[in-house]
Amino acid sequence: MKNRAGIGHACIWGLAILLLSQCSPRTGKNLLNFFFDGVPETDTVRTELAGSEQSSGDSLGQPQESYALEEPEHMVHYPYEEGECASCHNELSLGTMVEPQPGLCYLCHDNLSEVYPYLHGPVAGGYCTSCHDPHSSTSPKLLRMTGDQLCFYCHAEEDVLKNEMHQDLEGMLCMDCHNPHGGEDKYIFQ
Repeated sequence: MKNRAGIGHACIWGLAILLLSQCSPRTGKNLLNFFFDGVPETDTVRTELAGSEQSSGDSLGQPQESYALEEPEHMVHYPYEEGECASCHNELSLGTMVEPQPGLCYLCHDNLSEVYPYLHGPVAGGYCTSCHDPHSSTSPKLLRMTGDQLCFYCHAEEDVLKNEMHQDLEGMLCMDCHNPHGGEDKYIFQ
C-alpha cells in the first residue's frame, strides 16, 4: 500500500512540474533545469551556438557541421516571446493595457519626447503600434511594413513626390533623409 502512495505522489509531482513548466518559456526552462539535469538554462544554448564559427575544420582541415541556430524568419518582441503578457496587458481586465501608449512603450524604451524637440505625428500622438507590431513581424524593428511602403500608408505618395524637394530622389528611401521618430526641426531630418 505504501508503494502505491509513493508512486501516486511521484505522479502528482511530475504532473505539477509539467503543468508549471508550461506557464512561460522562461519559467518552464528554469523549472525543468532545477529538477532535471541536462536541460539548458534559458538562452544559453542560443548564445553558445550562435557564437560558434559557421564553418570550422578539424585538425586535418576537414569541415565540421555547424550546429548554430538559424536566424528566425521573423522578429519577436521580447515580452511576447517570453510569454510575459502581463508586462503590457492588464490581467484583471482583458483587452486593456497596463498603461496607454506611448507610456506603455516608454516603460522599456526611451521616451522620444525627451530625445527630440520635434516628433513625427504618430510618435507625438502616442500611436507606436501604427508602425510597429507589438508582438512579431517579418520586418526589422517589428515594423508593420518596410521602406517607403510604411510612409506612404499615411502620406500620399503623389503629394510627396510633387514637392520640389523630392524631385530627382529616385532610388532613395524616405528614411535616408527623415527620422521616423523625430528630429531637430519640423521636417524631422536625420
